[in-house]
Amino acid sequence: MKWLVSLLGVTTAIASGAVVLGLGMNTPVTAQAAVKTHKITALPKTFRGHWYTTGGKMFNKKVSGKKFGRSKYRKSHDKQSMSATSEQYFTPYKVSGAGTHKNTIYLLNGEGINTIRRTTIKGKAVLISYNEQQHGTGFTIYTKSKKSSLQRNIGGSNPFGMAVTSRKTAKENRTFYNKINPKVKKYFGKAVVKEHASGGKTGMFKGININSYSAYYFWERVVNN
Repeated sequence: MKWLVSLLGVTTAIASGAVVLGLGMNTPVTAQAAVKTHKITALPKTFRGHWYTTGGKMFNKKVSGKKFGRSKYRKSHDKQSMSATSEQYFTPYKVSGAGTHKNTIYLLNGEGINTIRRTTIKGKAVLISYNEQQHGTGFTIYTKSKKSSLQRNIGGSNPFGMAVTSRKTAKENRTFYNKINPKVKKYFGKAVVKEHASGGKTGMFKGININSYSAYYFWERVVNN
């Protein structure tokens, strides 16, 4: 889970001699969204087809009712999943409620969650993904055309995740979220919750604070019930 990655980041910092009490533990800034979810058995037709983004063939997605790229539909959450195989399966939930947007879906993975939305930008069909996994977070905009100026493919570590081992990488981590936060908020609305991770008042990451958005509260709600 995302909070586990942050916790492992704390362990790494302690091993390097830093005092990081409470480091990286995400605290919700906004109240948990009153999001309504409805479990579905296939991805709606509007999501289906071939989608392309920058970064090469491996990032492109072929979406059908039961597949999202290499990820396959599963009726229920895979409790035996590990971080490396988290996206092997997905269980889809349609999102609705005040402050959310039409055609938004949670793809519940083994150890993560991918929030996706089918919409248009400048009159062009796009598929937007905010993918939160143990090993990192990605923000991607796919288009129907193989090349488009609308495409985006940005990846980074989770807030104070395992890849954050110095002040330099912590600041890079903060820059990553500052870059994608406005887009995540704009395109996913109340489907995601604003969170805050503190670098603490002493130690290696003193004064470095990271704001981000997350849908992990939904993952935890499903998995822990």
